[in-house]
Amino acid sequence: MKYFDIVWEDIEIEDKDILEIIKHPAMQRIKKIWISTYGYLFNLKRNATRFDHSIGVYLLLRNFGASKEEQIAGLIHDVSHTALSHVSTYAFQGKYTGTEFHELQQKKFIEDSGLAKLLEKLGYNPDELLHENHFSLLENELPDICADRLDYALRDGLHLQTLSRQQVERIKNGLKVLKGEFVFKNTESAFIYSFNFYLLNLMFYGSPTEAHFNNDFGNLVKFAVKEGILEEKDWFSNDVKLTNKLKKSKNKKVKAWLEKYNNRLIVYEDQKNQDIILPKKIRIVDPKVQQKGKTIRLSKISPTYNKIITDYKKTHQKHELPIKIKYKDA
Repeated sequence: MKYFDIVWEDIEIEDKDILEIIKHPAMQRIKKIWISTYGYLFNLKRNATRFDHSIGVYLLLRNFGASKEEQIAGLIHDVSHTALSHVSTYAFQGKYTGTEFHELQQKKFIEDSGLAKLLEKLGYNPDELLHENHFSLLENELPDICADRLDYALRDGLHLQTLSRQQVERIKNGLKVLKGEFVFKNTESAFIYSFNFYLLNLMFYGSPTEAHFNNDFGNLVKFAVKEGILEEKDWFSNDVKLTNKLKKSKNKKVKAWLEKYNNRLIVYEDQKNQDIILPKKIRIVDPKVQQKGKTIRLSKISPTYNKIITDYKKTHQKHELPIKIKYKDA
């Protein structure tokens, strides 16, 4: 299968097991689930899907010699993601609690979708593949880097233009696997990746606009569920079907709610005159860099990066985001 990926460009996927999994309806469903619901609806540049990301994680693991099991675990790690991505977390949990809603549904979803049967037929244990902590290249804890974290930051960096193609190549060429984890071979590539991650978190992942949208749209979805407009099964459709169902609703409150999302909306951080305080998910990477036979955190090598993350932590100690919401005159 010939495939174009924004991070890897033109590539070939020939592995028969991988191709069967990719063609499964469970994987095809996430072609219409965007990494950022807000980005899909309101920011045309941020148009990466869960499918794009899943293929990217697989390609990254394949490129760096991960086991076949880990490659497959990476390929399916987001397959149970609900429609509207992180909006579901706000809708059903009220805030970020450390475990995303879709992660709670993983096992049930792959069984109900028939993906578990396919994996068993191919000779793999579905339960083992879902335990991401068994695969150190695929997933680990911050501030370390992993295939999941590397891919979405490179992918979003290209889409949102916080990275150039040449910078992405420097990052990829600067990576290596050492004792079961990703480390950088040089300070330059480590800094480019980490500063990009900081910018994405500051401008997008942890931004007032995204926090407001996830919270407000989450409340809309919660209301739609309560009113019977949305059903539980809708969460396991996709973004297009679910949002179309909302748009077609005759409920006056839903219609008025949807109309609030327009180019007159202004959202910004305001420490003194906020309308609402929302939880802020803090994400900072501090990857290991190989130097003279040792691995050292980037912050210990780069005074510039150390100051960036130290200042960021100081100003976000409460993990709270005070937000002002206004509408411009028509």
